[in-house]
Amino acid sequence: MNDPVDVLIVGAGASGAAVAWSLAETKMHILCLEQGDWMNPANYPSAGRDWEARAYGDYSPSPNIRARPEDYPVNDDNSPIKVVNFNGVGGSTIMYTAHFPRLHPSDFRVRTLDGVAEDWPIDYDTLAPFFAENDRMMGVSGLSGDPAFPPMEPPMPPLPLGRSGARLAKAMNKLGWHWWPSIRQWRPSTTKGAHDASIWVIARRPARRGRRRALTSPTGRSRCAPGSSCARIAGCARSRPTSTAWQPAWCTTTKMAPRNFSPPKSS
Repeated sequence: MNDPVDVLIVGAGASGAAVAWSLAETKMHILCLEQGDWMNPANYPSAGRDWEARAYGDYSPSPNIRARPEDYPVNDDNSPIKVVNFNGVGGSTIMYTAHFPRLHPSDFRVRTLDGVAEDWPIDYDTLAPFFAENDRMMGVSGLSGDPAFPPMEPPMPPLPLGRSGARLAKAMNKLGWHWWPSIRQWRPSTTKGAHDASIWVIARRPARRGRRRALTSPTGRSRCAPGSSCARIAGCARSRPTSTAWQPAWCTTTKMAPRNFSPPKSS
């Protein structure tokens, strides 16, 4: 810890992981400080049947309720926004549900358009190539053509709607509301990219890969999807920086083969 470093990254969440990955091949000495530890996915609420109850206890979005040793109290009594954070490698992505929509171009010009906050010094088009690269690394799945968002080409096919999604879609069709398959993230099985993730996830339940015709949205678009369970896929394979950014960054700096990657042991 007393050796000088070239880059100090505070926080091992999504942003910290992306910065470490982008600098790994420079051979600079990089140190990342994280208040929490590496997390074991086998202990996540999604791995058990009591996931709803644990959302009010050890995996509550609020650090005041979660009260892990690495948490700190947050006073949001006077704020209309309640914090959702997590102290550990992966940061707040430990809490998220892998829903990953992009910003709108208008989100960069809120002062000009809405008279609040400040405009960004850059625009959506400047960041679009970086959004696309992040989508590839994180394994974003979805259906292109949603008129409610900027044009994009998800690198992986959309997840199946599932029974609850089909019921919601039918209800929105009756109301004439717009709906679209969710932009989600699957975890790549290697560092090669999202294509491997598609093979990895679908192959988990080969007996249920029969294809079915999905519902048609009010925009007239339709799709086919694998007949597997969306809940099971999302629970076991949602993408996080621990598997998509920290893994290639760590393997680059240590010369470790990706397939042998495992997080360093806690001291």
